[in-house]
Amino acid sequence: MEGIHLSSASYLLLAALAFLLLGVVVDQLARKKRRSTKDRAPGPEPWPVLGSLHLLGGYEVPYQAFDHLTKVYGPVFSIKLGQVQCLVVSSLEHIREVIITKGDHFDGRPNFTRYNQLFDGNKQNSLAFCDWSDKQKMKREMLRDHTFPRAFTERFYLLDTLVNDELNSLNQQLSQGVTNIKPALLQACANVFLSYFCSSKFMPNDPGFLKMVRNFDEIFYEVNQGYAADFMPWLMPLHANNMRKMRKWGKEIRQFMIERIIQKRMDEWSENREPVDYVDHLVQHLNESNPQFNFDAAMFALEDIVGGHAAIANLLIKILGFVAQNPDVQKKIQEEADSVAPNRDIALEDRNHMPYTYATILESIRHVSSPIVPHVASQDSVVAGYAVEKDTLIFLNNYTLNMSPDLWKDPAKFSPERFITPEGKLSKPEFFLPFGGGRRSCMGYKLTQFISFATLASLLQRFHIAPLTPFKVPLGNLALPYDTMQFTFTPR
Repeated sequence: MEGIHLSSASYLLLAALAFLLLGVVVDQLARKKRRSTKDRAPGPEPWPVLGSLHLLGGYEVPYQAFDHLTKVYGPVFSIKLGQVQCLVVSSLEHIREVIITKGDHFDGRPNFTRYNQLFDGNKQNSLAFCDWSDKQKMKREMLRDHTFPRAFTERFYLLDTLVNDELNSLNQQLSQGVTNIKPALLQACANVFLSYFCSSKFMPNDPGFLKMVRNFDEIFYEVNQGYAADFMPWLMPLHANNMRKMRKWGKEIRQFMIERIIQKRMDEWSENREPVDYVDHLVQHLNESNPQFNFDAAMFALEDIVGGHAAIANLLIKILGFVAQNPDVQKKIQEEADSVAPNRDIALEDRNHMPYTYATILESIRHVSSPIVPHVASQDSVVAGYAVEKDTLIFLNNYTLNMSPDLWKDPAKFSPERFITPEGKLSKPEFFLPFGGGRRSCMGYKLTQFISFATLASLLQRFHIAPLTPFKVPLGNLALPYDTMQFTFTPR
C-alpha cells in the first residue's frame, strides 16, 4: 500500500494548526481554572503536599485556627488540607444552608482511611460516619423511638428507672471514697445503654463487661484524635500500631455483643414475638424475607449506638470538672435540687423544673466545643454564592459559634446564667448547635441530655465536689484519656 505524502508547506500548515489548537485548549483550561478559582470561596494559598495543614498548629483547639482564618477570609472560606479540598463554614446562616436548606447536597461523610478500617474496611457500616442512603435512613428510623423517648411514655419511665438504679450504685461507690470516677461512670453509662437497648445488665466485676467498656472508651478516644494521615493517607503506616489495636478492640467488642447479647435472641426468635427493645427490632429485621442489611451491618449498628455511652461518660467528667472549679455554680445546682426534690431522688421529669442545672450542661458543652462530624458534598453545589465541588469536605465551625464575642458576652467565662432568661426560664440561642442539625444530626443527643441531667443533679444532690488536684478541663473534643481528672466527693 502506498503511503500519503505531504509537501513541506503542508507539514508547516498542519503544525501551525496544531499549535493554534493547542493554544485554544490551554487558554480554555486556564479560563476554566481562573473561573473555578474565582467562583470558589477565598482562602489561604496551599503549600505543596501539606496544603494548609501547617496553619492549624500552635492552637489549644485546632478549630481556633479556623476562627482566626474566618477573621481574614470571612465566614465561608476554602482551605486545602493535605490532599483534601475543604470548605469551612462559620456563620449560622450558611451552616443552616449546608445542613437544612441544602442538606441533601452535603449528606456525605469523610472517606478517611481509619474510618473505613474501623468498620471492617467500609465506613458505610457505621451510623455516624457513613454517607446518606436509603439504608442509613431506615437504620435511623429504626432507632428513633429508642433514642428519642417522648416524655411520660413507657420508654421514658424505663430510662428514668434504669438511670436511677445505676446512679444509686455509683453514689454508694463515691460514698466509700472513690476519687477516680471515670471507670465507675463508664460502667454505669454502659449498663444504662445495655439495659435500655438490649435488656441486658452486667455486674461490675464481670471481666467480659469490664473489657468491653474499656475497649469502647479506647476506641472513642482514638476516633476523636486528629490525624494528619486523614488528609495525607500515605502517612497511615505511621499509625499501623494504633489501627491494629483498634481492630483488636473492635473484634473483642463484637465477640462480647454476639456471645452475651444477640446470639441467644437470634436463637430464640419467633415470628409471634413482639419487639421490646432495639435488639428485638434488629433481629426481627434480619428474619424478614428480604432484609435491607445483613447480620454484620446489624451488629455495627448495635455497637455504634451502645458505644454512645462512652461519649456521655466522657462529657460528664468534663461537666464535673467545670462544676468542681466553680463552687458558686455547684451551690446553685444544689439549691435547685433541694427545692425540687427535698426528700426523694431526682427524676428525669424534674428537668423542666431545674433550668439552671440543665443550663450548666449546655455551658459545659459550649466551652468544650467538640467539633461536629464533617459533612461531604455529595454533588456539585453552592454555599454563600461560592461554588462547591462534589467530594469537598465541609467543616461546620461551631467553635466560632460557641466562642465569638459577637454572639456571647464574655465568652471565656463559665456562666450558665447566659442560658437563663430574666424570668428564670431556660433559653437556648438559635446559633448554639452542639449536636448539628438536619438529616445528619446526632441520633443520641436526647439521651445525652437526659442522662447528663440526671447524673449531674443526682451527684450534687448528695455531694460537694472538688478537684483532687488542680487541673484544666481539656477542650476541643469530648474524649479524655482513661486516667484523667479526679475529684473528692464529700457527702452533704
